[in-house]
Amino acid sequence: MSDDYSEDAPVVQTTHGKVRGTLLKSLYDEQFYAFDGIPYAVPPLGTLRFKEPHDLKPWHGIRDCSKPLSKCLQVSTLTKEVEGSEDCLYLNISVKTLKGDPMPVMVYIHGGAFKGGDSSRRAWGPDYFMKENVVYISIGHRLGPLGFLSLKDPDLEVPGNAGLKDVILALRWIKANAANFNGDPERITIFGHSSGSMTVQLLLASPQSEGLFHRAILLAGFSMELNRLPQMEYRLAKHLGYEGDNVDSQVLEFLLKADPALIVSADFFTPLEKRQGHNMPFKPSIESYSTPNAVLLAEPVDLQRTTWSNRIPIILGANSGEGLSIFNFVKMNPSWLKDFQCNPERVLPWTLRNRCDPGQRRQLGQALIQHFCGAHGHELTADHTNGLVELFTHAFVHAMDRLIQSRLTYGQAPTYLYRFDFDSPDFNFYRIRFMGKEQRGVGHVDELGYIFKLPATFKLDKSRPEFTAIRRLVAMFVQFAATSDPNAPLTKSLVDWKPVTRFGKRMVLNISEELNFIPQPEMPKLKFFDRLFEMAGVSLF
Repeated sequence: MSDDYSEDAPVVQTTHGKVRGTLLKSLYDEQFYAFDGIPYAVPPLGTLRFKEPHDLKPWHGIRDCSKPLSKCLQVSTLTKEVEGSEDCLYLNISVKTLKGDPMPVMVYIHGGAFKGGDSSRRAWGPDYFMKENVVYISIGHRLGPLGFLSLKDPDLEVPGNAGLKDVILALRWIKANAANFNGDPERITIFGHSSGSMTVQLLLASPQSEGLFHRAILLAGFSMELNRLPQMEYRLAKHLGYEGDNVDSQVLEFLLKADPALIVSADFFTPLEKRQGHNMPFKPSIESYSTPNAVLLAEPVDLQRTTWSNRIPIILGANSGEGLSIFNFVKMNPSWLKDFQCNPERVLPWTLRNRCDPGQRRQLGQALIQHFCGAHGHELTADHTNGLVELFTHAFVHAMDRLIQSRLTYGQAPTYLYRFDFDSPDFNFYRIRFMGKEQRGVGHVDELGYIFKLPATFKLDKSRPEFTAIRRLVAMFVQFAATSDPNAPLTKSLVDWKPVTRFGKRMVLNISEELNFIPQPEMPKLKFFDRLFEMAGVSLF
């Protein structure tokens, strides 16, 4: 039964009360309904700051959900100003139609290094999904110290990972309410990008999220270890003027009184730490004591071996130029290469940097630079930039490969691998924004312009290959959400995308102007990373 869209302010009953949405038009003139700013938890204010989220009491009357609310409190990467609000536990729903057969539900978790980002359609418009029969939902969750502060004293009830617990509470709400928005609660797919993809990976590993979703898509964000630095809470408090000792209860008391804008903007890494690449003081951690809602009580690599999610299908992938931002660093700051000359360990994945002694770190870093740049670390020049880009791209792909190897060893469900490789002169918005039009390639975040309407997005002529790429990518993702198989009617005749296999060549769907199922181009050099992990005595999976 099709929707006649005569209602421009539909009201839907949820488990917690009624919400009123609004009728919108997508970039390509498809009509859809949006319900923005639906609360799923008690606002985490006052004494609830840093604590796990609490379920909401039902409200009376009809709540207006026609406009997106504030993003979570953060420092904007663009303006460097503090933006957003501590009161941010809301989700946003867009749906093609509220009538007819129940549709698959796709739930998005935004990226932003666990400290920034916006879940709303201001940042990530679901316009392209609204061509398909799907319910699209995005989740706002706490970021930075507000989401990931962690204290060891059990009496304080701040074990960490509040931001992940926000997402899990939202997923419970979604499961309970999907049917009210014409969604199928038995076909929920979560997907995320960058740190949002890492969140998806952590939810796949955690026993806490079992049964809350049925498939997952991981877009360019992976880590088998958490690699969080110690004493971040104490250093944050000291930076804000705390003069006491490192006693959890006193640190918490101080931080509960502190100005939230100062908490999220505190920049306490030393120049040396920054040069070493530290930029995320607060991120998911292994909780130091068990609670009923604990998300992570061990490293992802350990949890992954026996996790429930080995029984559900996933799609994962990355871009062909994930390391492209190295160009920028070298161009903006020529002395940056000097850091690599003096500290070859800078090129190692964090897990190896954290688990080797200084001598071994140096040796492994040198070996990696030699392998990709054909030069000793101290000989590096701007001419080696391409080699460094390749090195960092491969390091990124290797982090993903470890998850694939784990799935192939311990899993019983398909793992579909893609490689996004569409090098558009004017539609790869992140590369253009950070590196200008002259630079080509497919950098980190460039794929999102083919999935979402971004602030920079413009309407494409339908004859353009970029338009075709958008249609294909979204069709495959929605087909996967609907059936567990990404081969959509639109793409089936062009390519047969098969899951990765344990033996034989590692095959990947290369997504460019054409779709090609090819041997993974990065595979030969990933073996070198395997050897480094072996030398360091770190198990890959």
